[in-house]
Amino acid sequence: MTRMLHIVGSMSPSGIGNYIMNVYRNIDRQKVQFDFIVHEHRDVSFDEEIASLGGRLFYVTRKAVSPFKNFWEIRNVVKKGNYDIVFRHTDIATVALDLLAAKLGGAGVRIAHSHSTSTSAAGMHRLFRPLLNALCTERFACSEQAGRWLYGGKRFEVIPNAIDLSEFSYDRESREETRRREGLADAFVVGHVGNLLPVKNHLFMLEIMAELIKRRPDAKLLFVGDGAMRAQIEERKKALGLGGQVVLMGVRTDTAALLRAMDVFLFPSLYEGLPIALVEAQCCDLPCLISDTVADEAVVTQDVQKLSLQSPPSKWAERIAALAGRERRAADRELFAEKGFDIRSMVKRYEELA
Repeated sequence: MTRMLHIVGSMSPSGIGNYIMNVYRNIDRQKVQFDFIVHEHRDVSFDEEIASLGGRLFYVTRKAVSPFKNFWEIRNVVKKGNYDIVFRHTDIATVALDLLAAKLGGAGVRIAHSHSTSTSAAGMHRLFRPLLNALCTERFACSEQAGRWLYGGKRFEVIPNAIDLSEFSYDRESREETRRREGLADAFVVGHVGNLLPVKNHLFMLEIMAELIKRRPDAKLLFVGDGAMRAQIEERKKALGLGGQVVLMGVRTDTAALLRAMDVFLFPSLYEGLPIALVEAQCCDLPCLISDTVADEAVVTQDVQKLSLQSPPSKWAERIAALAGRERRAADRELFAEKGFDIRSMVKRYEELA
């Protein structure tokens, strides 16, 4: 059996965490096991499930606390565990230092995996990109745009953010049960899944909601996820007088059920790699309104509409209201499989590395 080591920020239910767990749950764990170096512990995480699947977690000192301790702790985990294959999931080239630590620890295969198309520290990113490219033995990216962002002109392999297509199938009974449980039975539900971070554009979504309720007084907006902007979002929500019409649900592990309960999926991100939440929403046959910054590779069905972030909130609200009332149905799984989003195909790539 081969043990592969994944270096991540956290293992909570978010884009990267969900992606890795989708692969881990479906891989042949008699052949391949996953272990994790984690920089930040969060209250809601996959720790217990990882342990139940046979994985190990190593919490290291965050770089913000001590970059030197972080470096040597990563190196020591790799060395003591005799890991030959190490992944670093990221959106910025500064993680080259993690791959250097892994190399010093003895890892012969070092794979960076790009999950985004921008970062707030672009200068540092450009500075570290040559080192990252020199240390990678293989380069993965969730999309073409994400690969060009992290690696520049170097060659890379696109590894789509695959999901378990059966888990995200639309089901009317599940929808009605979730809507009753969450107090949404009579509401027009607009939803978003993502960490509460500036890139996800939650404050703009609040402005859209303020316009939407003029057209649909029964509208509710669900934010599924948590993060550093929670207090700011709560403050802006109060200032706009949105009250109970905007619900911050925190981190949830029942994303599929919540997506089935929604009527429209809203995703006006400033930038993205290939958002797994958008793929999941489409698999639940959910009409989606997204920003034109999202890569075309993430669009699978015909029920996705793009709109410029330069358009006013009123225009977004108008589009959302127009999406109401379409009959939902089970998605065509073959369509998702053809675009590489079937987890069964994804796990084969990881097994080939063993």
